[in-house]
Amino acid sequence: MSVCEKYFFGDFTLTNYKHLLKICLNNYNFQFFDHHIKQKTILLRHDLEFSTTVALKMAKIETELGIQSTYFIQLHSDFYNALEDFNFDNINEIKNLGHQIGLHFDTHFWNVSNVVELNKFITTDKETLERFFEINVKVFSFHNNNEFTLSCRDQKYGGLVNVYSDYFRNNFAYNADSLGYWRYERLEDILLSQKYDNIQILMHDGMWQEEVLPPRRRVFRVIDDNANRIKKLYDDHLKKIGQKNIDWQGDINGKD
Repeated sequence: MSVCEKYFFGDFTLTNYKHLLKICLNNYNFQFFDHHIKQKTILLRHDLEFSTTVALKMAKIETELGIQSTYFIQLHSDFYNALEDFNFDNINEIKNLGHQIGLHFDTHFWNVSNVVELNKFITTDKETLERFFEINVKVFSFHNNNEFTLSCRDQKYGGLVNVYSDYFRNNFAYNADSLGYWRYERLEDILLSQKYDNIQILMHDGMWQEEVLPPRRRVFRVIDDNANRIKKLYDDHLKKIGQKNIDWQGDINGKD
């Protein structure tokens, strides 16, 4: 068996994402985490880790199919700045499509080690997210779980619904594409078998691409795409304001 076959690289394309959602619609309802839960429900969640561009593509696919999901936004990511113009606009577009915006909370940034600190800093990030995006944040997910966060099983912290609470653990099967492969069971097999009445599904934007790639290459693709976007932003800015842009061959804007 090849590595591609072993880890189902072909599952992680945006075309197949749409295919999986269509299978979901045959047998399940989609709901938000803070709503009253019906039977045969999928809680579809995106922890936004790498690319608001890919996240927006996924949001548009969902909207096309009449699906609403929750996008959990980081405020301290090493891979994107949620408050930068480009990402800010993408996140607002996801919101305006009718999807819910939640907080993807990073305990590591704040060095959180107890519940008092947890409540304090979730509230801090919640208020920032609400202020900039003009929303009422209702739910949060942990970023990069550790022993402490996995012990946090209460329904709410900092006034926000905890998607890792005992309620969701006890009432929902769980599957995720973390690190670019199915961490528990292949999602399509679960959906076709209908072996679970309720499922929480976690998606990560950077793990989905137009073409078939291994997980590492998918992440490198979004990093490279973002770097190229920023380079173009720099070049376009100097050209717009009529300034020289000096490279090895001289001014690429022709001002020499």
